[in-house]
Amino acid sequence: MSKIIRKKICILNTGGTILARSDKNDDQNGCENGDENGYEAGGLEFLDVFGSILEQFKPDTKKSKKDHFVFADFSLDIITPFSIGSQDMDNAHLLHLGKEAIKASKKYDFIIITHGSDTLEESAFFLSLLKEIKIGVILTASMYPPNDKNYDGTANLEFALKSALKSDIKSVRVAMNGELLEPKKLIKFKSWGKDAFCQSLAFDIGILDFKPFSLPKALPKVAVIYADGQFYPSLYNLKSLKGVVLAGMGSGTLPKNAIKFFSKLKIPVVRSSRVAMSKITSKEVNDKKYGFINANHLSPAKAKVLLMLALSKKSKDIAKYFENF
Repeated sequence: MSKIIRKKICILNTGGTILARSDKNDDQNGCENGDENGYEAGGLEFLDVFGSILEQFKPDTKKSKKDHFVFADFSLDIITPFSIGSQDMDNAHLLHLGKEAIKASKKYDFIIITHGSDTLEESAFFLSLLKEIKIGVILTASMYPPNDKNYDGTANLEFALKSALKSDIKSVRVAMNGELLEPKKLIKFKSWGKDAFCQSLAFDIGILDFKPFSLPKALPKVAVIYADGQFYPSLYNLKSLKGVVLAGMGSGTLPKNAIKFFSKLKIPVVRSSRVAMSKITSKEVNDKKYGFINANHLSPAKAKVLLMLALSKKSKDIAKYFENF
């Protein structure tokens, strides 16, 4: 009798609205930290919410046990590295997630990650740049908590699981609202609604397969600074930073006194835009003249991720990484 070959899938559960705990019914729009709507992001156990999804695949009860399930054509392990609202996904958590994903990629055929929606873009982009991850990874989230009548977590996780079973992709994707989205193009353009995520139309090329980094031991301290027409240089003491990302206006424009202030810094300064679908041009701000790095189509949040990884590699030409976007 031939041995059954099952696809080995791992779910890394990191919390978020998709597993939010609430003590009351709430039909309001989802918000991840739960302060207004009275829920705790990541407060529920995975199986309490998603046990019914696994049941539809008919697990072999004799071979399955807590957090490990065996089905006809795949096996599934559920691992919880941490459970938080993703607004608290700091550098330490990001590195922890990277380590867990790399470790899982050596043991499993596919990884699914449940995550909060607030920083889903950053985490997905971060993982997509790590060359140690050579298997398919799908991140998913929800825009509403489990007690909300609009809860989308069940549909999103089921779509992610079915996509993992039938897909042969070897890169990172985000599963939201019935779509598989590419991290580098991913935008959360609304703070509510099942259709809150889309892919930026600013990118005029196909899939961006660009994985130049190994997971670093630490991430350098980089800040994002939001720009408007009134800039106060006296507010900023940036001595402890290793890099800065500017969320400029329009195509990355900045007030004249901001240009003067940031051009004097001895650390890398990346110029991006607060616009959802941006293209940074040098028509009004000459990057070469002022020593800035052009973020091209990357949002400030993703530009920060790329800058941290580039700095951790101690590259002498950080701008070359941004040129790929």
